[in-house]
Amino acid sequence: MSWNPAQSPDIAWQRAGDLPRGTADSDLESVGGSILLQDEPRIRIVLSRSAETSRRQVSKIYRTPLALTWRDLFRYPQAQREFENLQYAFGKGLPVAEPLGFGLRRIPGRDWYSQLTTAYLNGKTLRDLLATRTEGREALISGAGRLIAVMHKAGMVWGTAHSGNFMVEGNAEQSLSAFDVPYALCTGKNMTGSRFALYDVWNMAVDFRTLCRLDEPLVRMFFEAYSAEAGLDPASLMAQVNARKGRKSVFLERLYIRTVRSFRLRPF
Repeated sequence: MSWNPAQSPDIAWQRAGDLPRGTADSDLESVGGSILLQDEPRIRIVLSRSAETSRRQVSKIYRTPLALTWRDLFRYPQAQREFENLQYAFGKGLPVAEPLGFGLRRIPGRDWYSQLTTAYLNGKTLRDLLATRTEGREALISGAGRLIAVMHKAGMVWGTAHSGNFMVEGNAEQSLSAFDVPYALCTGKNMTGSRFALYDVWNMAVDFRTLCRLDEPLVRMFFEAYSAEAGLDPASLMAQVNARKGRKSVFLERLYIRTVRSFRLRPF
């Protein structure tokens, strides 16, 4: 079955369920050009090949059950939020997955659907590489620090910064790209030094220490790379991050970025 990412999200949802299952390494040509990567009650992810450019692309289709549509009356759909965030980042020249299309289907009395299509990022996540490689880790960690600092300087706070959301094409730190940005905060002004930028840095530090199990010299390398790009003192930045213990210490920042900024009518 051929895949058309421009079709209505409700139709896309139904057709995605009929696609053959596969992985990102699957041969698309042998299965008609499209495969279903993920199939869950509220999201289906399709990998396909663009008819115009023959490049691989990823479509995420979201389904909101009828009983829960009331929650989305005043919120931006997640697919729309991520599409607009990617448009902002791509327009600023940031290394992110290229946004290709967005669709929305809302019919009263039925389930609601939205769809986001982006260019496919080929490679491995930073987390996977740090788990399997010993050489070149320093360059990758420093590259992650610089990328987040560049993002903050461009007025964008990621909101879901962690090593699993970096894609590395090949083995070079210059090929780091960001994906999965539905909760990004796009402000149009330099955010380095702000409490929201600190939230991104805190998330990365926690991720490096707990999930990637990096030694402190490597974690410190991340702080130094970020600070050099952002024009901050690494010792002071590290002290601010280390002073925050547990999720409760960043609750307000997380609430604002992930919840309040999702609503069309915002209290502040």
